[in-house]
Amino acid sequence: MMRELFIWGAGEIGKRILNHLSNNWEITFVDSNQHLVGALCQGRKVISIEEYLHRYADKFILIAHLHEIVSLEILQKNDISNYFTHCNLPGEFKEPIIRKTLKEFVINTLGSRKDYVLYGLGIYSIIIDEWLYTQFGVHPYILKQGNISQELVYRILQQYDGLQIVDNIQQVNNIKEICICLDNYSEIKEGNVFSGYNLTDIFDCTDKITSYHNPEIDKFHNIHKGQRCFIVATGPSLRMEDLDLLKYHKEICISMNSIYYAFDKTDWYPDYYVVSDYREFNEFKKILDTLPMREKFLPDNTDMFWNEKHRDNIYRYHQHYEYCFNKLPKFSENFSKKSYAGNTVTYTCLQLAVYMGFEEIYLLGVDFTYGNANDGKYGHFHKEEKLVAVCYVEQVKAAYKSAKQYTNQHGIKIYNATRGGKLEIFPRVDFDTLFVD
Repeated sequence: MMRELFIWGAGEIGKRILNHLSNNWEITFVDSNQHLVGALCQGRKVISIEEYLHRYADKFILIAHLHEIVSLEILQKNDISNYFTHCNLPGEFKEPIIRKTLKEFVINTLGSRKDYVLYGLGIYSIIIDEWLYTQFGVHPYILKQGNISQELVYRILQQYDGLQIVDNIQQVNNIKEICICLDNYSEIKEGNVFSGYNLTDIFDCTDKITSYHNPEIDKFHNIHKGQRCFIVATGPSLRMEDLDLLKYHKEICISMNSIYYAFDKTDWYPDYYVVSDYREFNEFKKILDTLPMREKFLPDNTDMFWNEKHRDNIYRYHQHYEYCFNKLPKFSENFSKKSYAGNTVTYTCLQLAVYMGFEEIYLLGVDFTYGNANDGKYGHFHKEEKLVAVCYVEQVKAAYKSAKQYTNQHGIKIYNATRGGKLEIFPRVDFDTLFVD
């Protein structure tokens, strides 16, 4: 069952994906950074993209970084179609911690029975095939999706032994269940593509994995139905007098990350506090228990913090990693079960605000200026730093577009009350006009 794969990206995403692959996978990293070429990454050799194109172009390569479009252009220019992208893998493969929760769920759900097929031929269904063969000694049937070329199917069969691929469901007898291995379960369900069969989403299983859920968060559902709130970010435009005004008018506020740097300059505190990035989580963890917010929501993507006991006003939520370069990320409808990562904590705050029932949401201090090196200084209200560029810009923009789309469909208004900045996705309002004495 030895399976070969080249992973393009010896950075965080590539390393995280590697952690979920068994020793049956022969992995070579590919990277454009010449300082990494020739070294080892997680014990695997790193080669240049030029070497891959020259010597291994017939082997499958997985794009595992956030510049997918550039890589796709290079591969297509060289007539290479045998590639996967990290977007073809569920969020668990890209989490900063290693857990086998998804694998255990899939194995327990499917077991050794044979009354189902996996829908969607790709890197994920190939990995599931290995899981099930290792556990039960059987290869599941994989129903190929309609938009995959026959040439690619042929290449996959050449390189990955044992796969049982079928062109249509009528080729398999006694099938009762279709297990979706692609990130389009909602589209398939709404389109009634497989009428007469039970559908199971095994790509985004968050709703079904109870260990991810936190029923303590249930009490916040619609707690502020019909009210307005302010999501206070930490951009350089944030003013302390604006925070004082929020306190004076008793506005409900959700804030984030390093906002505590404002607490020695104002008497204002947010009602709710959110962290989403595990790196900042680790930076703040020593003071999180003592911060004077009423309620705090922290992600489950680091073990170090949650291995210790904390105060009752700290709530653990599940963050589902979903990096998309060709579509909008999902927007959570149940924060007690999951929040989708949009590469910005503001997106997490928006999902929490909607879950709490707010119908008017005002953004303050969301400058969104970090994507352009020509914008001069960028940083936070408490510090300035010169940045060249941030590679998450397009992903963050997609997250804001997703939030706008979801809230428009549900009669919820999001306004940008930030003083200046570059965020134009939401309608602008003048912060000073929002208050009436």
